[in-house]
Amino acid sequence: MAGISPASSLGQGLRAMAAGQLDAARSLLEQALREQPAAPQPPAALGQLAAQRQQWAEAEAWFLRSLQLQANQPRVWLARGQMLEMLQQPAAAAEAFDQAARHAPELAAAHYQHARLRRDLGERERALHAAQQAARLAPQDANTLQLLAMLQEECSQLPEALATLDAALLLAPDRAALHHNRGVVLYRLGRHAQALASHQRAHGLGLDVAEAHYNLGNTLQALGRADEALAAYRRALVLQPLHALSLYDLAKLRWALGHGDFTAELEAAERAAPQSDVPPSLLGLLLLRAERAEAAASAYRRAAALAPTNAAYADGLGQSLSLLGQHDAACAAHRQAVALAPDNAAVLSNAARSLYAAGHAAEGLTLAERACAAAPADQHAIALLGTGWRLTGDPRAAWLNDLDRCVAVLDISPPPGWPDIHSFNAALAEELTRLHTDAEAPIDQTLRHGTQTRGNLFDLDLPLVQALKHQIAQAITTWLATRSAEPGHPFFGRLPQPAGAWHFTDSWSSRLRSAGFHTNHIHGHGWLSSCYYVATPPSALREGSRDGWIKFGEPDLPAPLRERLPPGRMEAPQPGRLALFPSYLWHGTTPFQDDAFRLTVAFDVVPD
Repeated sequence: MAGISPASSLGQGLRAMAAGQLDAARSLLEQALREQPAAPQPPAALGQLAAQRQQWAEAEAWFLRSLQLQANQPRVWLARGQMLEMLQQPAAAAEAFDQAARHAPELAAAHYQHARLRRDLGERERALHAAQQAARLAPQDANTLQLLAMLQEECSQLPEALATLDAALLLAPDRAALHHNRGVVLYRLGRHAQALASHQRAHGLGLDVAEAHYNLGNTLQALGRADEALAAYRRALVLQPLHALSLYDLAKLRWALGHGDFTAELEAAERAAPQSDVPPSLLGLLLLRAERAEAAASAYRRAAALAPTNAAYADGLGQSLSLLGQHDAACAAHRQAVALAPDNAAVLSNAARSLYAAGHAAEGLTLAERACAAAPADQHAIALLGTGWRLTGDPRAAWLNDLDRCVAVLDISPPPGWPDIHSFNAALAEELTRLHTDAEAPIDQTLRHGTQTRGNLFDLDLPLVQALKHQIAQAITTWLATRSAEPGHPFFGRLPQPAGAWHFTDSWSSRLRSAGFHTNHIHGHGWLSSCYYVATPPSALREGSRDGWIKFGEPDLPAPLRERLPPGRMEAPQPGRLALFPSYLWHGTTPFQDDAFRLTVAFDVVPD
């Protein structure tokens, strides 16, 4: 506190506090407060004193009093934020750090603390902006660069995150966490061998925490080293027995490998921690995805008994009961879920589906409308809104799902250097087939009797995949340029301007074997979705056959209700052809019987 006379009560109090003479310091600072009741320095100093004594509430009150006397005190705002965080008030603490940064834009610590807490609060965009300011001001601080890289990775700015981590490692080459974070980014970029090297370096530097072993397991799984991946997930569970992601992904991998007892570790975790709702809730989710509805319902009931106010468990129970055909019980569970989470779009959408399945179309439509109001871009909610319109005879169903206007079937040109699309597809099929290493499809996907690649396909540094990505991107932009904007329409109301202002959100390859098909579904992570046909079984292209065809408009509802809403359009899986459609549009495929595989590439797109 510059400008303070050493002989004053305030000056003497500050010297006593610095010397550790806290009782004397308090008396002198209280005297200074009586002498200067309108000055901000005495209460700020008393706040520092209370903080030294770990009296967080008292310190926060003194800092607040000082700021009420003079707001332009960035260091006091910073100190108040630290006290609020100690008092477990993170939102208020973040606001205090924000105020510190506003009053002192060149104070790197304020931006750093603001970014850290905004990240903890889930406000990633605000956190990223604050971290960028902190890194600009403190480019040689490894902690700041590490936080910035974490936020860049979480915001899918992967090349930027990698560059930031490399800069941080120049400053702190032996920091294990930086090598771990670099491994996570490299994994997401599809550079799996390099990711493994980074994770091994982190492990060699002593990083032995559950999250590190979990991410190592993901990388080993991507490299096709399934046994080592299983071991890594299990090591994570030794360190943290209820690490939810490790429990879930271990079971998913064991399912993909064809292990009949794929839920064994989850069942063991439930026995070991009967007071925790984590294992039964994950069991419920996995068993529901595996269409083992009775066991899923039992697991969700156990989870709900432990956490009765968790809407997700009532929601999962409702979905399980609906799959079992116990429609009245499903609706009761979903009404409870809606009561617990009245503004949750996912809960409202799932409840709408259960009501439709039970024959309560009008009530279900009301919930679908609420879901769309809560989350206007939620693709599942939009799909169920359209389904409700169809069930109730509302003409807006045709407006939403105008299949001639919103579905495109395009022939893709061969990339430069290829004589025709057929020779390109033959080579692409070989490149893609090497990625299909599992025995079964992921448990949480729509494939039946087939496999799906892991991660984001278009992020992989594979020459033919990248060539296809380029050709597809050109075709999408060209097609979008022919569409007319329509305000208020869930698809045409979001057309990018210009037509190329969009980006891929995810991408993958599916490989169906004989009897394989996709269940009716939508794509929750997109706005525009797709299927590109690489290889097709001959049976699908025979005269009069519709085996393996894609169908649009048939919802995910049980028979006989589904028969009331048949597909409005079907398309043959012609190799070299790209189907584009709104992500909310129900679609699935018909099964086929053939020794040859049905190989596709799919992806989702959203406007920038």
